[in-house]
Amino acid sequence: MIYLTSDIHGCFKEFKEMLNYLDFGPEDYLYIVGDAVDRGPEPIPLLQYIMEQPNIELLMGNHEQGFLWNVDVNTSVLSDEEIRSFWLSHGGQETYVQYIDLPENEQKAIVEYLRQMPVYKIVGKNILAHAGIFMDDIEYSTIEELMAQQDPQKILWEQKAFYGKPLHFEDPEVRVFFGHTFTLIIRDDLGLPLDSTEIWEDGNRIGLDCGYAFGGKMVMYCLDTDDVYYLTSSGKFYKKGENN
Repeated sequence: MIYLTSDIHGCFKEFKEMLNYLDFGPEDYLYIVGDAVDRGPEPIPLLQYIMEQPNIELLMGNHEQGFLWNVDVNTSVLSDEEIRSFWLSHGGQETYVQYIDLPENEQKAIVEYLRQMPVYKIVGKNILAHAGIFMDDIEYSTIEELMAQQDPQKILWEQKAFYGKPLHFEDPEVRVFFGHTFTLIIRDDLGLPLDSTEIWEDGNRIGLDCGYAFGGKMVMYCLDTDDVYYLTSSGKFYKKGENN
């Protein structure tokens, strides 16, 4: 099976429990749509675990980019001091402490891994992009052409500009899976009832950041079956649609 998740944010113990719950094995594959690091208690052990797994692929999130801006090359519009302050104030403290405690060879391995990390992935007719995609003033005939014209910074950082207005594809089977914004915030921004921390979806967009690091849920979306599995902040596992 192919699974999708996002915004694990250093919750390594619970991530492994979720894989066990799914009976995730070597024949399965998992895409993490950004933000494995920061906020939670074990961002570096989680990142190193992902790096070791041939069937788990991490896509770039804004927190991975922020990490690189601080420990590698700062290509942001902010000064080194400003970007360090921004990172540490947005959950980077534990990541930084754990990173600088590593031997130099392990630090280099992490940086090399993050440097080559893809900003998006196309899986069949499904687009995986951390914050979303943008179609204004873009001419394309295939989703590959559409994605080749994306602004990487928008893919990693934009929020309501993506989910706040309808998204139309000529092919109704094309879907965008994204993280970055807690689905409760999406519901609030769109004036929807604040009665769920499950995924948000509107037909061709599926928001995967269910806010586990903020007391919400960890999610695993099965791309083969469209089944959705959750771990609540109280430690309960359930499959969407079952008695929970």
